[in-house]
Amino acid sequence: MNSPQQKTRRNNFILAAGVFGAALFAASSMALMASKAQAASKPKAIDVEIPYEATVLKTPSLVAPQYLNETGGGSLVVSDAAGGVYSVTLGGKATELAGKSKLKHPAGVAVAPGGFGIAGQVYVLSSGDDPNGQCEVDAIDKSGGVSTFAKLPDASSGKATDCRDLEFGAAGTPYAGKLYAATSANSAIYVIDSSGKAAVFGTYDKPLAFDLTAIGFARPDDPKAPNQMLVGMRPKMGGAAKIGRIGVVGPDGKLRDDPYLVGFIRPTGFATSPTNFGSYGDTFFISDFGKAASEEGGLADGSVYRVYKGIARPYASNFADPMCLKFVGNKMVIADPAIKGAPGSGGIVVITSLL
Repeated sequence: MNSPQQKTRRNNFILAAGVFGAALFAASSMALMASKAQAASKPKAIDVEIPYEATVLKTPSLVAPQYLNETGGGSLVVSDAAGGVYSVTLGGKATELAGKSKLKHPAGVAVAPGGFGIAGQVYVLSSGDDPNGQCEVDAIDKSGGVSTFAKLPDASSGKATDCRDLEFGAAGTPYAGKLYAATSANSAIYVIDSSGKAAVFGTYDKPLAFDLTAIGFARPDDPKAPNQMLVGMRPKMGGAAKIGRIGVVGPDGKLRDDPYLVGFIRPTGFATSPTNFGSYGDTFFISDFGKAASEEGGLADGSVYRVYKGIARPYASNFADPMCLKFVGNKMVIADPAIKGAPGSGGIVVITSLL
């Protein structure tokens, strides 16, 4: 029989072993969590369909590029969420057009076509010194000066705050010769003429209030909405994940009942590729923001889809917060203000066909 002393020693040994095991388990769990956190902090390379390749431009001057547009000469005009607007070549050379002190909170950017004031004039949608201020369209002159071109009036749905996209109407469409601005706080789109007069084009807050993300235009040969305005949107009170859509807005400013495409988290950019974009020429592409990297610990759930037979199919993944998608020549360009793994650590992604 075991003596009382032996029983005590055995119980103490069992207790110590249990404590050691629990400590070892806790340490292992913490190490595993740290390992996962470290892995999450390292952004993955963009995964794109073969035979395409994706590269991130080396542009040290840019902190968090968010909106971009083509200048017409093969380069880009880009707004930086950290402030300032830049001209950027596809080789990565960035030239400041207007500094951070003059444009602290720029959003959508657009370049004037012929017939709208001075051809090549750069316009930017901005909220001045206040990130929550009233949106206005500013003009940037060749010396880097910034002046107010158009002030956006209040709409029936509220004030024009939370500035988003800025686009000129596509040539040959009923929207040509006008500039269009999207503001999301009041779910509104504005139309601006060449004199700088701005008016509410449409509000999209009833029966559902929509978060507006992007403005684009379908091509004349588009099978679903030829020459129509397309708008990226998502119901503000939606609880389900993939309820974002691309809506169709007619020349009268009214949202069509049947959307162009549905099934996204937050579609932030879209365009039809040129014929010479490899095996996917003349294909409609969409960038989906996913969930904000700041809310997901840097999780890269942003994606790009291509449409085939009316269905959006995965094309590229591992984006953080893709904000804007355009084609420049035969290259796809995407602004992502968090592509390097964290908000404020962004870049411009260029996707090229290897064929």
